[in-house]
Amino acid sequence: MMNKNSTDFFSAEELSLLINRLELLPILLKRQQEEEIVRLVPIEEDVIKELRDSFLGDKTLEEVLIERNWTEQDFDLHLRRPEALARFAAHQFAPGLEERFLSSKSGRDEVIYSLLRVRDPALARELWIRLEEGEVTFAEAAQNYSEGPESHRKGIVGPIRIGDLHPKELADSLRLLRPGELTPPFQLNRWHVLLRLEQLTLSRFDDSMRKTLLLEDLNNFLEQRIQRLLKGEQLEELNYDTDYE
Repeated sequence: MMNKNSTDFFSAEELSLLINRLELLPILLKRQQEEEIVRLVPIEEDVIKELRDSFLGDKTLEEVLIERNWTEQDFDLHLRRPEALARFAAHQFAPGLEERFLSSKSGRDEVIYSLLRVRDPALARELWIRLEEGEVTFAEAAQNYSEGPESHRKGIVGPIRIGDLHPKELADSLRLLRPGELTPPFQLNRWHVLLRLEQLTLSRFDDSMRKTLLLEDLNNFLEQRIQRLLKGEQLEELNYDTDYE
């Protein structure tokens, strides 16, 4: 089986120029760092076999290698990468993870809310009165009058982490509401806004959150290393203590 690589299509100079023009160097450096981690983290053979069987399904290894233009080493790296990165992240960042969650918990709560915004303050007040008196539903008012893209969703926004909302005043206003409660109109930059909280889901330190936090820490760790590499700095060696587990 013949596998073509980049040098079969481009010279080294052409490839370098393309990487620079497409701004791919940070992406390639991240993958390089990830593959260093993969080579560092041991994974049991029974785990590898399970990953291999799941990936191949009813195909043979040779069929997959031909389809993807991979070598067996490429295939092995692909199988090991998610598990190795997860183990490395747990090894590096698990200590103090719950404390880090608690320090950022309020920003991780998820909200679904209804939004209506118009430029005319008189119209905003009129719509608020009509909503309060039940003359129109929020979905109808948003669809017919809201001047932002939320009008196409009948005003519904989310679910979204409350800490990701901008500007900050939007998040602050939602925090004061109970589900189903509507704000009076208020000005937010150039808009006159009506908000209704539909649902608030409090974040919890469960297994899913633990994985999310570890992934965030891993990505931050890799990003720091990439930035140092781009500046030409020497990096300390990656470390994984096999006695950790």
